[in-house]
Amino acid sequence: MTTLRDLTEDEYNVIALYSDLAYSICKKYVPEFEGTFTATLLSQVFALWLADETAYIEDSDSFNSSTLEKPNKKMIELALGSAYGEVLNTEFKSDWKHITDEYGQEICIRHENPEYTTFPYTIVQKRIVSQETVFFEPIMATMKYNISKN
Repeated sequence: MTTLRDLTEDEYNVIALYSDLAYSICKKYVPEFEGTFTATLLSQVFALWLADETAYIEDSDSFNSSTLEKPNKKMIELALGSAYGEVLNTEFKSDWKHITDEYGQEICIRHENPEYTTFPYTIVQKRIVSQETVFFEPIMATMKYNISKN
């Protein structure tokens, strides 16, 4: 059985913190970044991060756009996942939700009519492992197709 619920205020606050981190990461890799997340920008930042050969940062609390070390994998997953969720919510008028199903619990993006669910954190996490760099735009196109066909 699948259950969905709205996020708590604390969960929204955590997403806001991750979005702030995404801003710093985007600014690090694309200095001309002005603050608007797009799927294209996130693809560019992810590819630049993968190509970055500097050491991973150990103290993530001190990260900002001028930090010399590379953001660690968890920072990338949470920051770019949050930024991607914002992009999807803006584009498709979807919402952050907490889902519980036979696979466990996760924060997701949910479009209600027609029903469509996607998982921005998992999307990034899987690409960290596969090192695939072109995925934000195709996944967004799939979501657009599935929402618009109804």
